[in-house]
Amino acid sequence: KKRCFSLLSFSSIVTNTKIRSGQSDSNILQSSTMADSLETILSKANSAFVDENYTEALNLYNKALEESPSDAEIYVKRSHAHFRLGNWQATFDDLKAALTHGHQSAKAFLRMGVSAFHLGKFQDAKDALEKGRALDSTETQFCEWLDKCGAQLKTSEDTKQRSAPVPPPSTQSRIRHEWYQTESHVTITILLKNQKAENIETSFTRDTIRFKARLPSGDDYELFLEVAHPIVAEQTTYKCYSSKVEIRAKKEEGIRWTTLELDRSLPAGPCERMTSVAETEAAKAAVATRTKNWDRIVQETGEEKEEGEAALNTLFQRIYADGTDEVRRAMNKSFVESGGTVLSTNWNEIKSKTTPVKPPDGMEYRKWQE
Repeated sequence: KKRCFSLLSFSSIVTNTKIRSGQSDSNILQSSTMADSLETILSKANSAFVDENYTEALNLYNKALEESPSDAEIYVKRSHAHFRLGNWQATFDDLKAALTHGHQSAKAFLRMGVSAFHLGKFQDAKDALEKGRALDSTETQFCEWLDKCGAQLKTSEDTKQRSAPVPPPSTQSRIRHEWYQTESHVTITILLKNQKAENIETSFTRDTIRFKARLPSGDDYELFLEVAHPIVAEQTTYKCYSSKVEIRAKKEEGIRWTTLELDRSLPAGPCERMTSVAETEAAKAAVATRTKNWDRIVQETGEEKEEGEAALNTLFQRIYADGTDEVRRAMNKSFVESGGTVLSTNWNEIKSKTTPVKPPDGMEYRKWQE
């Protein structure tokens, strides 16, 4: 019995050893068959690519990647087939996968940059092309495509700047103010409608004007002016109207302001004094009442050496130059209306009627006809 058991045990050991040995041989055979299959697929795929049968090559590369999904070289080969077929997104994706699996080559970066360019990814294209050029600076296509990328990026940036939304103008910039002056005051008009005094704050000093108003929107409008010349703060006031607010600032001196606000870049100099309305009217009245001794003028003119027409012209010029506005007006009106035959200096006499034509004795006046 002991001998039979030993024989059976030995037989079982031998059988199990053979089974295990057979399994190992089967695995080795299977691996060898898969390697032969992948090599065969790649060989057929490469042949199809060379024959420009890119679709067939693509299908075979797909099968190869099913057998070896982490092979960077197969991704590169398949990307080339996609590139030839104009499948830009697939080209870009395959090359990204190849890079992930450790592939680095100038040609791969070139195809990646070109495919990204066709996809409108100009920055990605530029990045890939610059990496490829670093690996092979002799390839002229890198410079050509980088120039194209630069032009597109510049155009895109310009378009972005033009199409960027323009922020709405602030409340401060939408509200205008204007100003005018008289001899004694500067008036600043702020175009704010329907303002109430309780919503307004003001502060006036000798050199500044500060105005603040609360708007219906809840925003605040503020105007601060450093005025060009001193004002009398105690006599500066403001008033609200339905369409505006007016600030009336009393001038410290009756001079003409060339600007409302102080401009420190301008040199300080003497200011022109403004003439009041009363002073202007008084000056006009003095000129109007001023008389000329025409006999004296004629006598002085007669004493001059000029004779004939020259002396007469000199007389007329002197009368016109020394005359008042009314004298000049009378001379112009009479000369034009009479066709150059009458010259009057009495405006009151001729202002309400047409000056008749009076040709010299022995001459006849005729209108010129072409």
